[in-house]
Amino acid sequence: MKIIVFAPHPDDECFGCGGSILTWLEEGHDVHIIWFTDGRAGYRKAKELGELEDCEATRISEDQLAKRRIAEADAAAEFLGIKEANRHFLKFYDQELKSNVQEAVKKIKKIVADVDRFVIPSGNNKHPDHQATYDIAIKVAKKLNLNNLEFYVYVLYNPLKAQGDNLVKIRVGNLRFKVYEALKLHESEFYTKDMNWQALAIRDRRRERFGVYILEDAGKYPNF
Repeated sequence: MKIIVFAPHPDDECFGCGGSILTWLEEGHDVHIIWFTDGRAGYRKAKELGELEDCEATRISEDQLAKRRIAEADAAAEFLGIKEANRHFLKFYDQELKSNVQEAVKKIKKIVADVDRFVIPSGNNKHPDHQATYDIAIKVAKKLNLNNLEFYVYVLYNPLKAQGDNLVKIRVGNLRFKVYEALKLHESEFYTKDMNWQALAIRDRRRERFGVYILEDAGKYPNF
C-alpha cells in the first residue's frame, strides 16, 4: 500500500502520526511524507509572547530558520526510516500556504497519482496552514478522481470527533519512544516554551487515533 502523510510544517509528521508511520513501515507499506511549508514562522508567536529562549541559536533570520527546520525534518524522517526518495519538501512559506493551494496541487499530482491512503490534518481547522493542507488533499483527490482513496485524518490542536466506523485507533506501544527521539531531532523547536511538554506527551501516547473517510464523505463530518 502506498501511504502519503501530509505535514503542514516540519515536525507535524511526528505530532500527527509518528507512531503510525513506524507501524506502517514495519508492515511493509510504501510511506511518503510531503511537507508543505518551510517552518520559517516557528518563532514569530513565541517572540511576541516572550516565550522564546533568548540565545544565539534563536537570533537568526527566518530564511535561516527555514533551512534549519527543513534539515531537521529530513533528519527525523531518516531516523524514522522514510526513504530519501519518499521525502518531499514543497517549501512554501510558513503561514502563507492558503495563498498557494492551487500551486501545491500541481506540484504533488505526480507524487499522489497511485496512492492508496492520504494521512491528512483535519478540516474545519483554525490554523490556516493546517486547513490549507486539508484543502489541498481534497482538491488533488477530486482532480485525479481518486474516488477509492482512503483518508486517515489526524488532529493537532482541534479535537477529533470521529466515532463508530469512522474511528480507527492504532496501538503504537514502544514505538512511541522512537517517535520521541525523532521529535528531538527537531532541535530548533525546543527553544520555544511548550515544545518540551508536547514532546513528552507524544512519548507517553500509546495509541494514535484517526477519523477514516472516503472522498464522497468530504463536508459531511466535523473533521472532514
